[in-house]
Amino acid sequence: MKKRAFTLIELLVVIAIIAILAAILFPVFAQAKRSAKGTVALSGAKQMCLAQLMYTNDSDDMISPVVEFDANWNVLPFSYLEQPYMKSWSILLDPTGPTIGSGETGSGNTGDEFALYGLWGMGPRAADMVGNSFYGPHYTFGNHSAAGSLMTGGKTWLYDGIAGVANINSLIIWSQAGYAYGSTPSLSTTAIANPADQVMVAQAGNYDFMWQENGADQFGLVYSSAPANTYGLENTASAPLARARDNDGPSVGFNSLPFFTPNPAEPTGLVIWAGTDGHAKSTPWRQLMGTTVVTGTGQLAIKAFWPSGS
Repeated sequence: MKKRAFTLIELLVVIAIIAILAAILFPVFAQAKRSAKGTVALSGAKQMCLAQLMYTNDSDDMISPVVEFDANWNVLPFSYLEQPYMKSWSILLDPTGPTIGSGETGSGNTGDEFALYGLWGMGPRAADMVGNSFYGPHYTFGNHSAAGSLMTGGKTWLYDGIAGVANINSLIIWSQAGYAYGSTPSLSTTAIANPADQVMVAQAGNYDFMWQENGADQFGLVYSSAPANTYGLENTASAPLARARDNDGPSVGFNSLPFFTPNPAEPTGLVIWAGTDGHAKSTPWRQLMGTTVVTGTGQLAIKAFWPSGS
């Protein structure tokens, strides 16, 4: 009997077809994986927000502090204070964020501590900041001619947070930044004019968005140690981060001062956040941070971070 076998041409054709199918399907699988990670992050944001609302039920309607300093000056972020209501540390992890190696440990927000406390943030009130000439009654955005003002059209926008600071010490001084945290209560939920529009928690590079170091200049990047930031670089983002899209990697969204990057620009892409009414959503960064309201004094303020409303 004559045995039949595949010819070399037939094998090459089959291999070529498999390669074409793989080239088509692998990006689809990667996109599906990215979408699934975004869904997990969205769920985490919502659970953190609901835990925060449960906290208010036990605290006379007051939102938790963004950070609490104990007598030994230990830093206890809001994500730690919410644990009795979340009962899960894994909620704090953001699968769209950086991978933190188990060997990267240290003080502050480096390594494992950053993985638990640095991936989500709350907006601190400007009233929390003591002795810093950067701050007036509110934070301001658009001051820097090479960065924020490009987005604001040369105007100065106001913004502010909802979370206070619980500090049983008189002051906590951070000499390298030239500011001090005082002790200021958070807002109550009833003091927030538009709960659905006001950000409770959002993707971040630090539990308080690093507003204390950069608040008077722009939503931007400030110098920091590499393990403490989102992408392992010598810059760390200081406002809600646009992590929920593939193009928001290390090369996108650098809006630092000119001596940190030659091309300062506000981020593109999506940011996952949860409102003070308990809902969570993914919104284009520039839409969230670029939507303004007119204040009672006629100035413009960022709607997502203006709890008093228009």
